[in-house]
Parts: sequence; C-alpha cells; structure tokens
Amino acid sequence: MQLPTLREIFEAHDRLGSDKWTTYFGAYDDHFARFRERPITLLEIGIQNGGSLEIWAKYFANATRIVGCDIDEKCRDLTFEDPRISVVIGDANSANSYQAVTSDVAAFDIVVDDGSHLVSDVIQSFALYFPKVKPGGVYVIEDLHTSYWEGFGGGSDLDLSSMGFLKLLADVVNKEFWRDDRVGFNLLQNYASRYDVAVNDAGLEIDEVAFGNSVCIIRKKVLDGEENRRHITGNVFKVLDYTEVKPLSGSKELLNSLHITRNLMPATARQAEFVQLSATTLENVRRIEQLDAELRTVSTSANEALTQAQQEIASANDALASVNDALAHARQEIASLKNSYSWRLTAPLRYMRLTTPLRYVKAVFRH
Repeated sequence: MQLPTLREIFEAHDRLGSDKWTTYFGAYDDHFARFRERPITLLEIGIQNGGSLEIWAKYFANATRIVGCDIDEKCRDLTFEDPRISVVIGDANSANSYQAVTSDVAAFDIVVDDGSHLVSDVIQSFALYFPKVKPGGVYVIEDLHTSYWEGFGGGSDLDLSSMGFLKLLADVVNKEFWRDDRVGFNLLQNYASRYDVAVNDAGLEIDEVAFGNSVCIIRKKVLDGEENRRHITGNVFKVLDYTEVKPLSGSKELLNSLHITRNLMPATARQAEFVQLSATTLENVRRIEQLDAELRTVSTSANEALTQAQQEIASANDALASVNDALAHARQEIASLKNSYSWRLTAPLRYMRLTTPLRYVKAVFRH
C-alpha cells in the first residue's frame, strides 16, 4: 500500500493551523522516506499554531514521540488529541528549555528548526541539537531565505550568515580528503567565536548536506566502522589498469596512491588563510556594530535633547500667547471704557483732577 505524501496529508489536515513552502513537500518525502514506518522521535523548534506537530504525527504514523518547542507563551493554550505530542514553552537555546527537551527524549531521528530564523539562533540551535541527532538521522533548517536579510542578522555577502555556515558544512562532508591531524585548526572557528557556540569541524560527522529552496537537510553519519572505500568491479581494463589500485582502495591509501597527500599542505594552508581572513572580517563586523551602537547612543541623546528643547520652546510660546491674549483683552477693555457714555460724562472731572494741582503750584510760585 502506497503511503500518502506529505502534501496530501497537509492539504487534508483540518485542525490546528500550519504553513509550509511548496518546495519542502518533495524534499521531505525524499529524505524522510526511510523513517515513515519506523518508531522515530522528532523535535520541531518553533511550532506557532501547532498544526505541524499534528501533521508530523500523521506522516510518521509509528513515531513514538513528537516534541515541539516554542518561545510564545500562547502555545501553552494549544491542545493535542495525539498523546505522542508534547510541547516545551521557552527559548529552545536556553539552558532550561534544552534540559526540558532532552531530559524527556535523549536523542532524535529528526530535528526541524523552524524557529526565529535569526542567524544567531540558527547556528546556536545547530550547535546544541545536532549532537542530539541519532546517527543516520537528519537535521533540517527551514526558511533560509532569511539568511540574506539584514533584519535577521544575514546579508547578501553571506559573511558569517546561516548559508555561509551551511556551505562550510559541505566541506565537512569531504573532510577525509583535506583534513589532517591539526588540533588547533577549526574551519568553523569564526562562527564559533561570533555566536559563542562550541562547534568544530573535527567533531562533526556528516554524510550529506542537501540544499533546496530555503531549506537545508543535513544527514548525520553512521559510525559503523566501515571505511569509505573506492569499490572496483570487472576484470577487463583496456584504458586504465585498476589491478594495482585494488590493494590501495581505502581513503588514506587512495590519497597516497594518487599523490593527493602532497597537496594537503597547500590546501590546508589556504583554509587557514580563509579562517584568518574571515577573522579579519569578523573584527570589521564587530567594529561596525560597535560604531553603530555608539551612533545610536549619540543619536538617542541628541533626539532627547532636541525633544526637551522643543518642549521648552512650546511652553515659552504658550506663555507668550497667554500674555498676548491678556494684553489684547486689556486693550479691548480700555477701548470699550473710553467709548462708554460714563467715560465721556466724567471727562470734566478728570480734567479738573489733573489741572487743580497745576494751578496750586503756579500760585505758590507767584507768592
């Protein structure tokens, strides 16, 4: 019996809300096919309305646990009919949330990061939860278009962005062909420094890094002791005789036989130069961020001073307007008084009051 596709389940879903991009459906069907009927465990970071957890429960009918984690307190009100579903409320990258998630389920077959999509959160979540992926399991990062947006900590130049980090993981897949025994070298050092995470290319075991539109799927290597060997078949070699190559089919032997080892030093030297140049970029980014913070502080202070001055000017203008209003009112009262009948009637009295002292003074001087 053919199992329904993820899109078919998604479009038939009629409970809690969810959203996914078109390109995700096919990518997930391809990479999750081997998990469909297994008793897997799944973690999703960022569940919003909770519908994705219900859809995963239908898609992985034999899953034993489906755990969601979301920072939004409103997610506490979500209710699920499937007892396999549980939700942790909090920042997935915080110590408390990490403890709550991993204390209940020690390891996951699938981890889906559909959280904040901030570059810092994406890389911090990978550093925390990729070690909790079972060998052969997958770690998925959604909505990677945000890696190009400054508002999410990204940019089109890809320096120290989510996509820049994930592209380096593609080199980690092939590290047996370039990495030597250096202890102090870490291809991911600048990301570790910038985002304060413990991530080192030497400690990552990755079999595959697959990119789709806005999504990356990373498969963890199964450490079963089998070496990645060059397999040879047939017994007729008219163009190139593989007879002598057969005993040298192992990766390390192959490196030596093809004289690749001699190229490792220049290659690793260039990688070291890349890390050093990236470190310079990181320092430039930090300096820019520092100057930007200082500019915002100065701008804030200037705006506050300007606002205060504007308020004082407004208060002075209000006071001046009040004085002008009072003067205008007084002038109107004086004009009205002078035009009144009583003012004209009492004019002789006012004249006498003013002239009598003058006549008295003149009489005094005459005597």
